[in-house]
Amino acid sequence: MEKPNRKAMIKSLAISILINGVLPFIIYTLLTTYAHVSDLVALLATGVPSLIDSIVGIIRHRRIDFLAGIVLFGIVVSLIFISLGGSARLYLIRESFLTGAYGVACVVSLFFPKPIGFYTGRYFVAGNDPKRIEGFNAMWQYPQFRTMIRMQTTFWGVGTILEAVLRGYMAFTMPIPQFLAVSPIVNWGIIGAIIVVSIFYMRGWKRKYDGTMGPQEKSEQTA
Repeated sequence: MEKPNRKAMIKSLAISILINGVLPFIIYTLLTTYAHVSDLVALLATGVPSLIDSIVGIIRHRRIDFLAGIVLFGIVVSLIFISLGGSARLYLIRESFLTGAYGVACVVSLFFPKPIGFYTGRYFVAGNDPKRIEGFNAMWQYPQFRTMIRMQTTFWGVGTILEAVLRGYMAFTMPIPQFLAVSPIVNWGIIGAIIVVSIFYMRGWKRKYDGTMGPQEKSEQTA
């Protein structure tokens, strides 16, 4: 498995904070202060940077990326929700409906033969490469690999449920400008914590199993 590029990750995080945190706060403040539009209209406008970023990503890669698909799906769901008479406060936590649903799905999938973590992990490791997908699928035969996938699914399931609950509480207790400023920090703080826990767990797992198979299988193969 290739190691992630730290500079690329930092750059991606900075861009995400700008698009999903800084720009929405500026747009909302300008529209409500100087254009005197309603909170709901201003909040709808804050989704424009994310929409543009997703469209640019689709054009650049000539396909709907996993994350871009989530953003677009969230925007579509939000527009449908608003058209049915949703409130501005509920619109604030539109992403949390998705992350919360993902978290619940992760926890529920632990009771199935292959949890959601297997499929999301395969996407990020193998992409659309048939050989990598085949290699990733073959790893499922090892008990220690299955345990690792279920642990990662648990981390992300519990973490994203916590994120959804916390942001939901903030959305209904904080002033909207304050929520727009703090929400991305909370979101990335929780996601970052999940990533750190996952990385440390993976390091220990790799030291024990060399990232491929358990000690018993390795000894049998080299005997």
